[in-house]
Amino acid sequence: MSNTSKSCEDLRVELDTIKSLCAKHESLCTNFEKWKSKLEQNDAQFEILNETARALRSRNKMLKDLLSKRPVDPESVQRLQREINAIQIQVDIWIREISEIRENREQLDVEFAKLRSQLQRSMTNLQIAHLDIEAIERHHQERWRNFLYKSQQSISPLGQSARV
Repeated sequence: MSNTSKSCEDLRVELDTIKSLCAKHESLCTNFEKWKSKLEQNDAQFEILNETARALRSRNKMLKDLLSKRPVDPESVQRLQREINAIQIQVDIWIREISEIRENREQLDVEFAKLRSQLQRSMTNLQIAHLDIEAIERHHQERWRNFLYKSQQSISPLGQSARV
């Protein structure tokens, strides 16, 4: 294999590597956007649970107020008992949901750490690839200047090839 064809093949390999790095970086950016969407969803779920907690606190206050009046009739006591049971069920659901959302948040935090590390590595690789492209471009310009210089020397002033 000639030196020129080997050099061209090396350039193709280098450019293919750079294209691969760019594709990987694009994929990481897409994954980061997906992560960001999951995080926003997780935040929305936390906000819904916060609203539920406020509603439960309000219902709890209402129950405390009713209990402070010490109801004596059986119908009021049954109504209070049903309300207490309903609140207890909602509190149990709320605790289970907050636990699930917290676990999801922890997974998102781990995923973020991994993505951040991968993106930083990818950015470094892209910066190195940019330097490689600049070196390839300088090498190409140098070869082109040499080619033009040699071509110019091989042509005589009258437009005929010089004899060596």
